[in-house]
Amino acid sequence: MFNPLKMAGDLKGIEKMLKPALEKFMQDSGFVKESEFKKLLKRVEELEEKIK
Repeated sequence: MFNPLKMAGDLKGIEKMLKPALEKFMQDSGFVKESEFKKLLKRVEELEEKIK
């Protein structure tokens, strides 16, 4: 018999397994979180100002 509550629990378990693997794949393939990118961009701008 189909039990939607059991299925929801299974989906949570799958999500817990896949999330770390997906994050590792994104880091290894060169993807960067937007917040990290903005920090780096700001740092580059600060260093450019020091050079000028």
